[in-house]
Amino acid sequence: MIAIICAMRVELEQILDRMEDVRQEEQAGVRVYLGVLEGHAAAAAVCGVGKVSAALCAQMLISRYSPAALLHSGIAGGVAPELRHMDLVVARELTYRDMADDIKRNWLPCGGCFVADAGLSALLRQAAPEARLGCIATGDQFLESREEKLRLQKDYNALCADMESAAVAQVCTVNRVPFAVLRCISDLADDEARGDYDQFERKAAHLSAEILCKAIARME
Repeated sequence: MIAIICAMRVELEQILDRMEDVRQEEQAGVRVYLGVLEGHAAAAAVCGVGKVSAALCAQMLISRYSPAALLHSGIAGGVAPELRHMDLVVARELTYRDMADDIKRNWLPCGGCFVADAGLSALLRQAAPEARLGCIATGDQFLESREEKLRLQKDYNALCADMESAAVAQVCTVNRVPFAVLRCISDLADDEARGDYDQFERKAAHLSAEILCKAIARME
């Protein structure tokens, strides 16, 4: 079985449209959609926004359904200066942008840097060869600050910023479940981020889901 997590319903819509034989369960307050996606048994869920919601959902899916892999799809704010709206990012590694580096080093697994599964990430890039591979920085704030963008570029060489991915990655890491993360850029995390987000949210969410489904279809 493959587990799929999206933060918002708009990010899961295209995936649910492609699922067959769908039935629903509720676990830990999360609605789980069970069915067949691109020929594979799948459990998909909307976790809600933020790190705690993402971690809760990831652990619930792992504990309840024992997936062979977990995939995380959605939208993000572009941090790298070369990224534009609707560009795609595949995570190579993920970290928290709102936690002190010494706390991460001393108290979190892997020093707070969680590495995605190379094989799953390669499948995502085969489905979207134009996707960039690099670091995703996660925090509980919507990023709309040029100064913070520059910090994330300097400190982590981050490609984009979101609010869930590193929490999903941490849960998968400690449970030894292979995972991969795909994000599509909805805004450039700057002073115009909220207006851009409103314009590109649905398009970016649907593109990310479409690429995720193409990658799943390539799985053995």
